[in-house]
Amino acid sequence: MSDAKCELIEKLRNHVYRHGLELSEDKLNAVGTSLAEVQREFSGTEEIVAAILERERVCFEEIFDEYNFDGWNAIDIMLLVGNEIYERFFYLSPSVTFNLAGPYPRLFREHLRARSNFIFEKIKVNIEKGMQQGMYKNDISSEMVARMYIAKLNDIHDNEIYPPEGFSFATIFNHLIDGVIKTITNEEGWNYYKQRKQFYTVLNFNR
Repeated sequence: MSDAKCELIEKLRNHVYRHGLELSEDKLNAVGTSLAEVQREFSGTEEIVAAILERERVCFEEIFDEYNFDGWNAIDIMLLVGNEIYERFFYLSPSVTFNLAGPYPRLFREHLRARSNFIFEKIKVNIEKGMQQGMYKNDISSEMVARMYIAKLNDIHDNEIYPPEGFSFATIFNHLIDGVIKTITNEEGWNYYKQRKQFYTVLNFNR
């Protein structure tokens, strides 16, 4: 996909977040595009929705493409990925595109399923890596922990559970990471996490 089309999709995602799927010239102009440009690139609304959701997943997957985690401590990987999720929250959060679930439930379900499957595999690898490194407990199930992480991550994006006016993403995500890491680490891993988390928190989460 060309950079120009990626940029257009980001503009449309911004439009959907602000105004929904009703595309009008003035509102499209406000996000930096036009009805003619949109119609030139997309055959209809369903294709636009599919492209927006695909781009959302790609933005999440790019975190893992941009970093070579070979030789990294499993806990540092969790922290860095969490940090990147925080930094890129608007571009990869399903809460931004949740209003697409009503008119296009099948596309949205498939989107969440694909996203969850990707996260599931990455968390499983991380759990197994942490066990091998002696940072995680050796009697935990990587599959169970991965499913628990996905469930908690999905809860973050549920505005009914965490109304945005009452909970900041940074606070919620800190609690999520704390809960997952405390469940899976042994004493050495937990102490390492507390030391490293302070470093990441100072840099990002509590700015």
